[in-house]
Amino acid sequence: MILKRGVKFQLLVFAVITVVGVSIVAVKYIGFGRGLLGKQYVAYVDLTDSGGVFTNAEVTYRGVPVGRVGPIELTKDGIRVKLLLERQKGKEIPRENLKAIVANRSAIGEQYIDLEPSVAMAKGVPTLDKGGPYTIPRENTKLPVSTADLLRNVDKLVGSVDPKNLGTIVDELDKAFAGSATDLQKILDDTDRLLDTADQAYPDTKKLLDNSRTVLDTQRNSAADIQGFARNLNTLTAELRKDDSALRGTIDAVPGTVAQTDKLVTGLEPTLPVLLANLTTTGQIIASRVNGLRSLLILYPVTVAGAFTVMPGDGTQHMGLELNFGSPPACTKGYEGTKKRWPQDTTLREPRLDNGCTLPKSSQTDVRGPRNIPQDALLPYPKVPAGATDGAGFPAGGATGGKKGKTAAAGTDETVQYAGYDPTTGIAYGPDGARYTLPRTAGVRELGEEASWKWLLMGPLSQS
Repeated sequence: MILKRGVKFQLLVFAVITVVGVSIVAVKYIGFGRGLLGKQYVAYVDLTDSGGVFTNAEVTYRGVPVGRVGPIELTKDGIRVKLLLERQKGKEIPRENLKAIVANRSAIGEQYIDLEPSVAMAKGVPTLDKGGPYTIPRENTKLPVSTADLLRNVDKLVGSVDPKNLGTIVDELDKAFAGSATDLQKILDDTDRLLDTADQAYPDTKKLLDNSRTVLDTQRNSAADIQGFARNLNTLTAELRKDDSALRGTIDAVPGTVAQTDKLVTGLEPTLPVLLANLTTTGQIIASRVNGLRSLLILYPVTVAGAFTVMPGDGTQHMGLELNFGSPPACTKGYEGTKKRWPQDTTLREPRLDNGCTLPKSSQTDVRGPRNIPQDALLPYPKVPAGATDGAGFPAGGATGGKKGKTAAAGTDETVQYAGYDPTTGIAYGPDGARYTLPRTAGVRELGEEASWKWLLMGPLSQS
């Protein structure tokens, strides 16, 4: 009988499919050739008893299937179970203190071996598929309770209960749960939802537990510091308890102190703003003469120190006098068109403001004139806010006034004139020949009027 070409092709395809299917079943389900393909590796478990496990039983890692039980061999004091495990990426098993538990999958007694790690899988941790076959020691294994022991224990439990009392318990349970089937069903349903939620949150829960270990380790490492802080806190609270009466007295006195402070501030309210406003003038003077004050503070210690060389304490005074006229020489460059005026000439003349020394600042002569004023002296003086000096003892318009840029006397439109003054008597002579007595205390108001408070500062100077 000659087969047609189409039939031969169909038989060939069927044979290929049969071979491929049988190969897949043999490799994936029976396990043929897995070792040759590098998909399988071996491990061993030492047990005192089989616990009901059998060849080809399932092997799980944290409940996930990872292989099968191979041949079981007898040893001198127990058995050795061969585990045929699948090498899969992402399912590596850490070998450090690995535990093997023979468990029952169901009530009918279908045993399997579950592998439980004692450390978390991390980079660098030795795994079960590396370094040759690993044997899980007997102390890291656990067997299920045998059926005979279970039945004996149940029999002992039932025999220890009085049937009369057991009947009472059953009756009371019936009364307790009678009519509560709906509520019990809700509890079971809510429990299922709770378990589902907990299962969904397992990754976060695992991270929380892992991180809590870090937190607890940190707390343990800082135990000495925490104990020291607790001791110091105990000492502090003990001192506070000892000084309780004093603290209570201080707290009770605070309201009275606050009231007195408020009265003080209220009492100073009319005069304190005036004083602060008057101090603005002092601040302006100090700010504008800061360079001179700096030089004074530098030279004053030197002058005081030099005074001790004049009077060394030997009963004599040591002092030398050196006339340094013309050292440095006076500047004449720039004053060629200026007419000389002798000191005896006291007639009033309009000063010339267009003259000044034209020599460079680096000249060895005494360089003067507005052109050579230090640059920092040209800085604007601090401005006083508008109204800051109102009621502070100044006349209207401020302390200075006048017209056309001329310096004027306080409260007048007249330009300032020169006059004589005798500091020993406090008598001054005006340009018109009138005689005035300068006050020496703030209570004297012969001159100064509303600005007499300034003589609190100027009075001692007028007596010097």
